[in-house]
Amino acid sequence: MDIKRKITEVKKFLREQAPACDQEILHYLEELCQLCEELYAQASIDFLTGLYNRRFFEKELELSVERAKRDRLIFSLILLDLDHFKKINDRYGHLAGDQVLKGVGSLIKKSIRKIDIPARYGGEEFAIILPGTGFEGALSVARRLKEKISEADFDAQPQPIKVTASMGVGTYRPLNGLSPQEFFKQIDALLYQAKQAGRNQIFPRQPQQVFGDELEGITYDEKQALKGVWLHDD
Repeated sequence: MDIKRKITEVKKFLREQAPACDQEILHYLEELCQLCEELYAQASIDFLTGLYNRRFFEKELELSVERAKRDRLIFSLILLDLDHFKKINDRYGHLAGDQVLKGVGSLIKKSIRKIDIPARYGGEEFAIILPGTGFEGALSVARRLKEKISEADFDAQPQPIKVTASMGVGTYRPLNGLSPQEFFKQIDALLYQAKQAGRNQIFPRQPQQVFGDELEGITYDEKQALKGVWLHDD
């Protein structure tokens, strides 16, 4: 069940029924809706960055894979890890580190579409699901985000902090039959390669080649992406 959508529907119903309802009962129902919204936020939103939390992300990844297999659609995943973040905490303190995490969360939200799903996966690691996006589109987002992070001066005491990020990027294709866990593991391995290559890198660097029968069952957008003409919808 989409809890957020259901809460919205209930609130709309209460507004429509307000003139005919007992006002005391209506008041209690509205308070109950408010409580449900707060509980939903606590269960799905990372309190520090305002992004989704790991639990919500893992559920959305499962749903994205199910939709991809059912409707023969694609989506992409970006995993992002801040480089040498422990040194920031050790040198400036955890409060300064928290400010950096908040700033990165804000940059992520400003750099993606409303339909995309950004999450703080854990610690200094972030994940972004890009529905309907081929590899070129995802790579474009990753490059733009990497540049914005490296150029930013994060407002932390006693002085602004600079940070870079390493990323793994990949596209889920329904014909590969991977489970959510297997697909995540693949992108996590690319992130590890980016770290091993010196950090502040994106892996893979170039679009993966797909030939023959593998082109069947993918969207028009991905076929265009494979030709190098994908344009990401900002």
